Amino acid sequence: MATYDCDAPARSIVAVGGGDATMFAVGTQRLRGGNDVHIVTHDRDRDGARCTAVLSHPDGEIWSMDARPAEAGSNDAAGADILATAFDGGSRAGGVSIWRLPASLDAGSTPTRGELTRVASTPSSTSGKDESEDALSNPRCVRWSTADPSILAVVGDTFISIARVEASAGTDVTLTTRGSLPEGSVVGSSCSFHPDEPEVVAVGVDTAVSVYDARSGLHRASQTIQNAHALQVRSVEYNPKRGGVTCATCGDDGVVRIWDTRSHSRPVGEMAPGHAHWAWCVAYNPEYDQLIASSGGDQCVRLWVDAGNSSGGGGAKGGGNTAVQKTHSCVNVYDGCHADTVYGVAWGRGDDPWTFASVSYDGRVAIEKVPRAEKYRILL
Repeated sequence: MATYDCDAPARSIVAVGGGDATMFAVGTQRLRGGNDVHIVTHDRDRDGARCTAVLSHPDGEIWSMDARPAEAGSNDAAGADILATAFDGGSRAGGVSIWRLPASLDAGSTPTRGELTRVASTPSSTSGKDESEDALSNPRCVRWSTADPSILAVVGDTFISIARVEASAGTDVTLTTRGSLPEGSVVGSSCSFHPDEPEVVAVGVDTAVSVYDARSGLHRASQTIQNAHALQVRSVEYNPKRGGVTCATCGDDGVVRIWDTRSHSRPVGEMAPGHAHWAWCVAYNPEYDQLIASSGGDQCVRLWVDAGNSSGGGGAKGGGNTAVQKTHSCVNVYDGCHADTVYGVAWGRGDDPWTFASVSYDGRVAIEKVPRAEKYRILL
């Protein structure tokens, strides 16, 4: 285990860079004073964590952050150098900003302090706009589409928007499609794009998971998994390797579940035992979908491995579910490094898919590895 402390509250973490270096960006959430994006690098040789850069985020508290994926078929990791942040501006309106990381982040150099380069942002004021536009001032989640890296989803307490963002400086975020969520609904802290459909996005709304298709508008869900959890859904994540057939969810009931999106009257998998408190985040390994990490209010991260097939289990065959299958087993509990709610988990990118990092609200970042036995069981 390797740890790093941001010395500020934090709840968002995402992998950046690629190639030889394993890096994570962490966004802080100070109520007063400036906020930053910390670039934390994993030293594989010493299994240590070090700060590569602290980059100022002048817009406010960072509630959510995502790194734009590289273009499909490209070996260039430049897409990962573009960050989207959803922020609360405090006394000013919040919004969404797009940033470019410094051209060179030297993992072995002395930590540097600098600034993010603004690429685009939502207007700083939405006065005079209609009600749905005004709601954009309080976003809670941003996520890039993996199928089309120019598309960004923005989710707030009352709205969902799809934006098309070009990576050229001096432009504003253009909201191409926008819709209002059901009145009185409560949105979780996560959304997830279908891996093959660039404008299809799943969102946790109250105890359900709602799927929206921007091609037919965002005012009504095209698909809903009702009562996905007994309490608020906090995170939803499509399996990146199964063409959108399966997804994972977690919620305030502490449970992590797997769903077949074609027939979802019952989950096809459930991780047991789950978290002892609210489960805040669930994340598939981007290369080996047998591996899932989850985190929660019990101050721990759990690593799950598919005990059967990696698509999520054998409980759903054409809708003929008879029981929830315990398809994944917990192979490790990382419970000694955090002293606060663990809000985010992110898997490493590049050539290191066996490393993941988590961040708790006290600003501690913990970098962990998949146990060697599990790694070789998957590979061999």
